[in-house]
Amino acid sequence: MDKKITDITDPSIIVPADNCKDIYFSLFNSMYDGLSVFEVCGNKIRALYLNERYFDNVGYTLEQYTPYIENVTVTLFEEDEQRIFGLAQDCIRNHSDFYCEVRGYRYDGSVGWFCIRARTVDFIKSDNPVFLASINDISRRKELEHKYNISKERYRILEETSSAFLFEYSLLNDNMTFFPKAGKSHEIVNYGMYLRRSNRIYPDDAIYFYYILMRCCRKECKGFIDIRYLDNVTEEYIHSRVHYSSIADEFGFVLKIVGRIEDITEQNGIKADLIAEKYNAPYGTLPAAGDAIAQISEKISHKGTKGALLFADIDDFGDFNSRYGKEATDNAVALAAEIVGDVFSDSVVFKFPDDEFVIYAENMSEPDLHDRYEKLQAACRTIKLTSGNTVSDIGITFSVGAAWTHNSSKVNMKDYFITAERALYKTKTDGKNRMYVEKIIF
Repeated sequence: MDKKITDITDPSIIVPADNCKDIYFSLFNSMYDGLSVFEVCGNKIRALYLNERYFDNVGYTLEQYTPYIENVTVTLFEEDEQRIFGLAQDCIRNHSDFYCEVRGYRYDGSVGWFCIRARTVDFIKSDNPVFLASINDISRRKELEHKYNISKERYRILEETSSAFLFEYSLLNDNMTFFPKAGKSHEIVNYGMYLRRSNRIYPDDAIYFYYILMRCCRKECKGFIDIRYLDNVTEEYIHSRVHYSSIADEFGFVLKIVGRIEDITEQNGIKADLIAEKYNAPYGTLPAAGDAIAQISEKISHKGTKGALLFADIDDFGDFNSRYGKEATDNAVALAAEIVGDVFSDSVVFKFPDDEFVIYAENMSEPDLHDRYEKLQAACRTIKLTSGNTVSDIGITFSVGAAWTHNSSKVNMKDYFITAERALYKTKTDGKNRMYVEKIIF
């Protein structure tokens, strides 16, 4: 075997020989291309050659990048790193080029978008596959694309609403921006603090509203809900409709939530739907969400015992309907409601729209919470789903986020919901089918 090239500063490797000119010119057609030669060594990708433009594109100097030479993909997002390996394998099998757009971290910690084009080559002998590749920083283009998508969605909402004001929540800097009236300066508040301190929304509607926004932060969705909102002029609550939409990148990562809040009046012909079936109707043996929230509020305000609020989310619920049909999906939700209700029979349990259940447990220690989750998992393993006359082996698992405190009287409903939602999000991102408990400390 020929000696491998280890000096990544040696430009001689990239001068195309006669048998690779076509490869070179078909892949690289810009003076701004970062050029590279990579060797795929099992679950690592090793750099054999990187030109100066490569470092300019990825945001490192040669010295800063040296620790990653033996495993260059560790600077990428984990899911994008896995995609790179999958595409490389396809490229090897099919003798084709591969193209992908990935996210990675620059040396200063900022996130960049990078375009990678690659093709296998044989002008370097190795026991492992070798790729000639180019990389370009496309962060600016991606930023413009997302701005365009946000503007397009904002105008769609504007067309569907009348006398309203705009809000926009950015996950990247945790700021919510309000644009109350045309021509007036906007107000920017911290989202988390806004949820804790705001008294602009009628308390009975606030929890449901916060839940909707937090769910939008987790996954792409759109819709509207009706709430009662405090008028700053009259100091009275008025019926309002909140149109919301989350904006995500192509990998489903939510970047912003945009929406408008409009008054519901006889003049604009919008009918308030505060007694929506999803919110105020019981589900099986479980109480209606509105009634359950009232029970939880009562329990929290009058007792100083240990308390926990849990969000139990059916894993991969979005795939159920497309893969198994509506009947199997409905059966899955009904079975999930029965299981959660049985395991937490001494607690307040209710169903939010779609696939989430909310549980408030009193006098429960943190070890007790984990014991209950183990019982929930055990119960899930014993069930089968049905569709028509067919019994399926489709299983149900739950991801659970819990907010726990040793003195519930010092915690309000908003803090419970915000903390439990944050815990559920961590559970989902850590791999699902598990529980994460976050303590509320005061």
